[in-house]
Amino acid sequence: MELVIGCDINEYYVQFSYAEEGKEPVMPDFPGVTQVETALCRREGVNQWYEGKEAVKRALAGEGALAEHLFSRMLHADTIRLSDSEYQLTDLCSLFLEHTYTAFVRKVREQLGEEITVRALVLTGRIDPGVHYGKLQEIVKNLPVEDISFQSHEESIFSYLVHQPRRLMGYETQVLDLTSEQLVIYRVEMNHKTRPVVVSIETTETDLYKKKHYASIMEHDRELAKLDQELAEYMQDYTAGRIVTSLYLIGDGFHGDWYQETLKVICRNRKVFAGDNLFGKGACFAAAERIWKGEASEDFLYLGKDMLQYNVGIRLYDKTEEIYCPLLDAGTNWYEAAGSLAFYIEDTDEIRLQVVPIRGGKKEIVIGLDGLKRPYRSCLLELAFSMQDKETLELTVLDHGFGSFFAPVREPFTKAIRLAELPDADEKENACYVCIGQRLQKPYQVAMHTDIFSMEELCYYITVHADMLDQGFMREDLADAVEQMELFDLAGSLRQLLHFQGSLHTFCRMILEEAAYVSADKMTELMETLTKNETLTPLKRKQKQADGLYSQKAYMQAITLYRELLREETEQENKAVLLEQIGKCMAQLFEYGLAEAQFMESYRLGRKEALHLYLLCRRMQMTKEEFVRFITEHEAYYESALTVEQEYESALQTAEDTLKQMEGLPDMDSLRETYRVMMEQPESV
Repeated sequence: MELVIGCDINEYYVQFSYAEEGKEPVMPDFPGVTQVETALCRREGVNQWYEGKEAVKRALAGEGALAEHLFSRMLHADTIRLSDSEYQLTDLCSLFLEHTYTAFVRKVREQLGEEITVRALVLTGRIDPGVHYGKLQEIVKNLPVEDISFQSHEESIFSYLVHQPRRLMGYETQVLDLTSEQLVIYRVEMNHKTRPVVVSIETTETDLYKKKHYASIMEHDRELAKLDQELAEYMQDYTAGRIVTSLYLIGDGFHGDWYQETLKVICRNRKVFAGDNLFGKGACFAAAERIWKGEASEDFLYLGKDMLQYNVGIRLYDKTEEIYCPLLDAGTNWYEAAGSLAFYIEDTDEIRLQVVPIRGGKKEIVIGLDGLKRPYRSCLLELAFSMQDKETLELTVLDHGFGSFFAPVREPFTKAIRLAELPDADEKENACYVCIGQRLQKPYQVAMHTDIFSMEELCYYITVHADMLDQGFMREDLADAVEQMELFDLAGSLRQLLHFQGSLHTFCRMILEEAAYVSADKMTELMETLTKNETLTPLKRKQKQADGLYSQKAYMQAITLYRELLREETEQENKAVLLEQIGKCMAQLFEYGLAEAQFMESYRLGRKEALHLYLLCRRMQMTKEEFVRFITEHEAYYESALTVEQEYESALQTAEDTLKQMEGLPDMDSLRETYRVMMEQPESV
């Protein structure tokens, strides 16, 4: 069974309640467990701790040192001394909550008679979570609940009231809290003219006090009669001229019947309720909203002092449909407003976020993405966001590259943005896209040295390698990978096509259409290429694949295919071309000695263009004097050698210019990079 828990903690006690999905919160009657005094006692000489009434009892018996009012002390101090030792108050509060929470959950499990899972816990109190957030996180760190949040008593009042019958939600509700000795009044106002209904809560710490203990019965009766009269007069003035629909009396200070005069005032034409667990149940309602997203609070918006007053989101394309994706919602506590979103960008150097203040208007945040502009949705970004304070949004952009195709090119960068100072939105479109399907935990190897992690990477592979694909691309394990991406319908369609031995272009079209990855014109172009591939002979197809690998700088893979073709080829002219291509691959890998042998063999088989490349490789391995001697011994190469020397000198000058621009780059690296460019020039072929 799944539950959520509300935890109200104050100066005197902690109080627990729980709720199941779709049900009202329950505060069970577990004496000494549901409500526990905020006290710890450390037994002298032993590292043993007692909590609640047992702690007070042990301390009174002289068995150890007592720490009372733990929570209120923790908010205002860091340490406490017990006997001869000093303790962090956050550690003691953490220990106290761990013990009391465990005891409560155990009793609930026994009562329900089955195993339970606590999905969320909301801790509430007379706290300012924005100020005390660090300490609050410390005191709940040992609780075995994944979703833990904090809210003030004002927020718990809001959470409680919006789950009450609508007839009780008039213009104003008042909550009188006499949990401590001082009376605190919460005035809840609802503006029913807005949608959603905006709720504001005003807190008043009165100068009316009710002691926990009096010296005598006479003093008790006298002081309470006086307090009753003062409270009646106070409430007469406080409610005058106001439409107060309902009023709640909470706290053990209202136990008994000492406030009869007050009741005569506050019960006029309004509902009055009394109890001790409004805050705890409100926290429980809030915890349930976090997990099960009920409808009760959707019509209301509480504007507390820690509430974010902006909606922040981004417009993305989900395939071909533009959608709005919320990042931060108005009404969220700013210190809890955080998250991240992964998405792809296509051929853009900026992203735009929409910011809508609750009081109207539309603003935007523009984030520059220098160096990340790439086609075909081939850049995966993660946007992490959180609030530094109520007005300052911190954004961090992380470049995740694109699988085996593109490594990240930018370090993560962070911007702090003042939301109140943003320009008006200009409604430009975002070239940003929702991630299609789930990312694979274990990559799918679509080709040697090429791993696929996502649907976008698979589509990219098809788009840029269309001229290399053949029937071998259509595999059952590819359909399995698509299923692991949770694209179940597509996986089923691919398997069906494989079963009936369908065409390559249909197989690829299904994948590309699932992600709406390319335009209609590009789809037509790709289908024509794939259809042509299907009509090629196996030898021509392999030749095309090898050439494609060379153009993509996959030189080792290209060499493997060229050698396979060389073994199968019978025409001398074609062999010469293949040898030249193998030599080019080797030269690009800086294996000049191996490359020159391939070029020479190609030249001997009649490919005259290979002589130029042969001499170029020789020159790369020789000094100028050695090259001159070599040419002297081979006069037939003289004219070609002059051209090679000119190219070499030009490359050397380019390298020197590059070194001036890129300090510290080794000479050979410059030469090699220049040579790469030179090898790909038409005159070098």
